[in-house]
Amino acid sequence: GLKYQAERNNSDSQRINAVIGVLGLAPYFFETKAYLYAGQYGFLGASVELERDFLLTQKLITQPYVDAEFIFRDQAKEASKLGLSELQTGIKTRYEINKRIRPFVDVAYAYEKGKKGTTVEKGWRYGLGVELVF
Repeated sequence: GLKYQAERNNSDSQRINAVIGVLGLAPYFFETKAYLYAGQYGFLGASVELERDFLLTQKLITQPYVDAEFIFRDQAKEASKLGLSELQTGIKTRYEINKRIRPFVDVAYAYEKGKKGTTVEKGWRYGLGVELVF
């Protein structure tokens, strides 16, 4: 497939990457999404998402997860730093009122390198919402 990427604050940093991905269930019921990206300016990167549902009751479910993005090569003028560029790990707990309405609470720790010459950002993130499944 294709991935279009643009920064919010910089209209000059638009990029189109080719994407190949694998989605599925890894051993021990870990839902897995793995993607490999290649694109403009010699960009080569990858991302991995892992999550697992644990039933506390039949309707109360907790879901630990890890999302990581890696950059192996980037020769753009405003290139991202190489190596692990983003990592987010957390726990999302949801209550399934029914299969289509699921309020949730999400607590995560995030780490982001950003572009060359910028500082590393890290910290806690919190979320509260309702998932509507169609």
